[in-house]
Amino acid sequence: MKEIVVVTPFSSMAEVTRRVIAENGYVNVNLLEAEPGNVLQRARQAVDGGAKVIVSRGGFYELIRSEFDIPAVEVKVTAFDLIDAFSKARDGGCAEPVGVVGFGNVIYGADIIARVMNLPAVCCEITKNSDVVAEVERLLGLGIRTFVGDNNAKMAASRANCWAYLVHSGSQAMQIAIQQAKDILYASRLQKEKAQQFATIIDFVRDGIIAIDRQGSVTVFNRASEKITGFGRQDAMGRRITEIIAETRLLSVLESEQPVIGDIQTLENGTVVATNRIPVVVDGEVRGAVATYQDITDVQRLEQKIRIKLAERGFVAQYGFADIIHRSEAMAECIRAAQKFARYDTSVLIFGPSGVGKELFAQGIHSGSGRRNAPFVAINCAALPETLIESELFGYAEGSFTGAVRKGKAGLFEMAHGGTIFLDEISELPLLLQGRLLRVLQERQVMRLGDNKLIPVDVRIVCATNRDLRGLVDSGQFRGDLYFRIAILSLYVPPLNDRVEDVELLSDHFLKEFSGRYRKGPMRFSPEAIDYLCRYDFKGNVRELRGMVERAVVVAEESAIGIADLEGMPRLAGQPSDAGDSAERLFREDMTLKDMEEAYIGHVFRKTGGSIKASSAILGVGRTTLWRKVRGKAELRGRREAEDEA
Repeated sequence: MKEIVVVTPFSSMAEVTRRVIAENGYVNVNLLEAEPGNVLQRARQAVDGGAKVIVSRGGFYELIRSEFDIPAVEVKVTAFDLIDAFSKARDGGCAEPVGVVGFGNVIYGADIIARVMNLPAVCCEITKNSDVVAEVERLLGLGIRTFVGDNNAKMAASRANCWAYLVHSGSQAMQIAIQQAKDILYASRLQKEKAQQFATIIDFVRDGIIAIDRQGSVTVFNRASEKITGFGRQDAMGRRITEIIAETRLLSVLESEQPVIGDIQTLENGTVVATNRIPVVVDGEVRGAVATYQDITDVQRLEQKIRIKLAERGFVAQYGFADIIHRSEAMAECIRAAQKFARYDTSVLIFGPSGVGKELFAQGIHSGSGRRNAPFVAINCAALPETLIESELFGYAEGSFTGAVRKGKAGLFEMAHGGTIFLDEISELPLLLQGRLLRVLQERQVMRLGDNKLIPVDVRIVCATNRDLRGLVDSGQFRGDLYFRIAILSLYVPPLNDRVEDVELLSDHFLKEFSGRYRKGPMRFSPEAIDYLCRYDFKGNVRELRGMVERAVVVAEESAIGIADLEGMPRLAGQPSDAGDSAERLFREDMTLKDMEEAYIGHVFRKTGGSIKASSAILGVGRTTLWRKVRGKAELRGRREAEDEA
């Protein structure tokens, strides 16, 4: 059976069809003659035989269109066809009114044409074949004996011994109908090809794709979806999406009409997927939704491997803000500021005296940022000689110098790509390298030593120093443009002497750490030892306290650590032999009046456990004045230490 089939209700139309097929060379068109009683049976045979489009007229067309899913094309009745039928009736000697009976698509416009031809006519439109006999009998009752209509009307009129003239479809109408069928067949093929391409593309991609209609029923379900969900396509198509994925969030996209990108979801079978969901909008109306999703099991395994490699190389942040042990408000304020800085992807400069935990804050900033899963690379700019620091930071190409590793080596900036690089003691970076560092910050590109290619890098810079960088800028020892680039956000970590209330908490933490490490069993500080530590003048800050506690744990013979266990640590020049409070130890002959004021304020501050309220009452000054003096003392100490180290 050919793909286009013309079903004709009478022989004259069949003759017209044969002539049109022959004259136009339609090789893909077949003719099928039928009668009212077997038209559906014959049409079904054609469909089962491979017919893709059916062409017919009048009642046959209406029956076929309502019964089958394939396209049906109507052979239109033209005005010329009606004129021809009316002319035959008039030429036959008809003087009385003519009865016109038929489906609307056959007799449309007949009343106007009859009036133009000055031929009286009564038009009766039917909607089903069973109405024909009743309408003919009604017109017979009106005295009408001549009829014009389709084949059904002609047969009913002939049985009543009346004249009947058939409305034929001419060659032009048949040719137009067959051409429409060819166009439909061509468009259908194109649509099928596109649909097949679409299906092939959907099945070819590795991502799972599921689409639903407005009712939540599955309309698209590709091969990857079968693997990810465990459902076959035939089982999934047409079912409610909740039957496939019970905890689906695709229905919420229908309601919100908003896309959801980059969501992570765990399916019932335990598969973890990364998914995107978008509504399907047609003419401003949501008609469905589509989800694409990817099994990220392999991605998670790869990420785990990367994390293991980073951990092996030490490129991970081991601490967060929760690991910063403190009780003082000064440190709480410092942590709050650092947490705020972590949310913004810009440079941070951390400054404060040695041993206060600047790297701990740098790791906390990284761990609290969006780069937390990427590398954290730390380097001490003072720990490497000037000849090596450039190659460590920026890497080098193969053969760039004697002893260079074959195939070259990536620098720390490349290794930190996507994450954070922490430059400790940034003040010790040579001036020449300061210029290169500034260019990396500005261009976000590095060039390996001995190479001529730029490598894009995406890193966040966190720097730390115990020196007065602003003073170094003024003296020409540090580039001003680099300083303003790295100090967009600055964080001051106060020395331990300015937060005495943290001493006992930190001491207990270190005691627990070292007593466990050295298997000394439960240990504690005596009240005298705690008082000694709280009154001690820490030059090395938390680092010095940690060393004191470790030494005490090692040398202590009892479970209670006393002052004797804590003494004996190496002392810096100018540091008192112990932390006594006598006037001789508190004041020296070479001290200025300002030095004595600072020493006494520090003495009272330690005696009150760091309480501003109690200290201000003892000293007889306002809280604001005392706080300003304490902060000024801390900043002055930092500058002095920086000058001593310089």
